[in-house]
Amino acid sequence: GAIIIVSIENNQLKTNRFVILSGDEFSGKSSLLSKLRVTKTENQSVVKQGLGLEYAYINIKDQFTDDIVSRLGIWTINSNAGHFLEHALGRHSLACTDKGWDCAVMLVVDYSKPWEMLQRLKHWADILEQHIDSFKMKESDKRDLEDKLAKSLQEYCLPDAEMNKDVLLPLTEGVLTRNLGIPIVVVCTKVDAMNTLEKDLDYTDSHFDLIQWHLRKFCLELGAGLFYINSKDTATADHLYKYLVHKFYNFPFDVTPSVIEKDGVMVPAGWDTLQKINILNDTLRGFNLEDDLSKILTKPVTRSADTSREIKAEEDQDFLTRMQSLLDSDNLRRPKLNRESTTPRLPTSTPAAGTGANGAADGMLANFFQSLLKQPRGGSGAAPRGASPGSPRQPSARGVTRTASEGVTARPPKP
Repeated sequence: GAIIIVSIENNQLKTNRFVILSGDEFSGKSSLLSKLRVTKTENQSVVKQGLGLEYAYINIKDQFTDDIVSRLGIWTINSNAGHFLEHALGRHSLACTDKGWDCAVMLVVDYSKPWEMLQRLKHWADILEQHIDSFKMKESDKRDLEDKLAKSLQEYCLPDAEMNKDVLLPLTEGVLTRNLGIPIVVVCTKVDAMNTLEKDLDYTDSHFDLIQWHLRKFCLELGAGLFYINSKDTATADHLYKYLVHKFYNFPFDVTPSVIEKDGVMVPAGWDTLQKINILNDTLRGFNLEDDLSKILTKPVTRSADTSREIKAEEDQDFLTRMQSLLDSDNLRRPKLNRESTTPRLPTSTPAAGTGANGAADGMLANFFQSLLKQPRGGSGAAPRGASPGSPRQPSARGVTRTASEGVTARPPKP
């Protein structure tokens, strides 16, 4: 959740009007502010996340000429606690004239975590109420603000509808039962996460209707507007901008309320009633509406880390010593190589009796390679040293056979 405070600074319209934007960390406040600034202003830099309390503004343009006629200030509380609220919202800011309100509050919640939205909204509403009570206003002043807020709900009418402001109907049952004397807008960011909720957590249209039912009931009690902001649909942010301008400057708000599209809900304050909300009851028969959303909605399974077992890092020297001992023990297991002679020795023994043809062939092969190693290096036609002139020439390595006495003998070439 989050709180956004909006104010006005200009020479043509009333100054010192602002919006307080409040909500939990990572609830989408900075992204929402960027969308509001880009909607009706050009070449605005992207809003970066700040710490604690942050100030920005929106240029307000004339509805006919597009001339900038005012600046709407925005105080963003970038904290899960509300102690920064006292620096943004003072007693003098709670005022309303025929030109509009001097201050409004936006409560921002993250729709990608619907199981905790209602809890966070109640948390921020409690902080706001406690802060307003700390002003110790006179009962007459407090009653005046509450009456003006109630009147603003009574004066709401659909686009192109005619209304006689001299004759106002009383508020219906359940409307504005918690009157804080300040306009409130509930903004749900990251609504495009519905696709992920459907795919990963098996959410259905009934689940989204249940969420809408609880949000509209909460807004009805506070007399607040409800807006879903979809990053894939820029019109949702544009509708919110028009609604803020309507509240602060009495510009006409010509957007029709929407509760049919699950990702495009837009409910201005003063339009909703208990009867309209209860239309959803037909699709919610499988739920107990008295239960909290956190008990009904499925949450993703998170694996908690085991912090009970302490893990100690091994000292570098101990680790290296242990590795050295493992290497030494591994070397002891390996057979030692005979390094006395670089010439490989091959077995020369004759095959044992009874080994058959395979044993005889292995012995002959060993004798053949042994004889090759004993041949002198040099020309192929030279006689070996110590051989008599009449001795037969040694045959080449190609086409030889073994005998038991001479080791090798000539083999006739293949035809």
